[in-house]
Amino acid sequence: MAVYTFIGRMGQHVFAKGFQRIRYDGVQATKTFAKLKGVMQAALAKVQGFVKEAIKLIAPLTYRQRYQQSTGRDPLRCPHCQAELGVWKIWHPKYGVIYDELEAIKRGKYASQAPRAAPTGSPGRAVRPAAGGIPVSLPGVP
Repeated sequence: MAVYTFIGRMGQHVFAKGFQRIRYDGVQATKTFAKLKGVMQAALAKVQGFVKEAIKLIAPLTYRQRYQQSTGRDPLRCPHCQAELGVWKIWHPKYGVIYDELEAIKRGKYASQAPRAAPTGSPGRAVRPAAGGIPVSLPGVP
């Protein structure tokens, strides 16, 4: 399960300050819950197929789709030449920079995870820069 999905679901169970859960009356009461558990499970089993189909119909929209629906224009399309735009940095007046592609690159978001092969036919050890680049052979270094 995704982290934000888990946090969102758990947040629904947290009450605002000053509110308290009532456990001893209503459906959450132990004796009432035992009686209604079977009825609730049967009702959920009948409705489950309809709910899954409804969720598929009400799929969440991306930022781009929501913006297009509200303004009628594509936010990632240049208004002058109609070329596709890429998001490099997002700045908010209150929160500052909330997305920075350069920082993601520096953290190694796009770095290859495959192990590199040792250079063949070179005497000594090869020195590889930490950030990638060209291996350099050092002759005479064991």
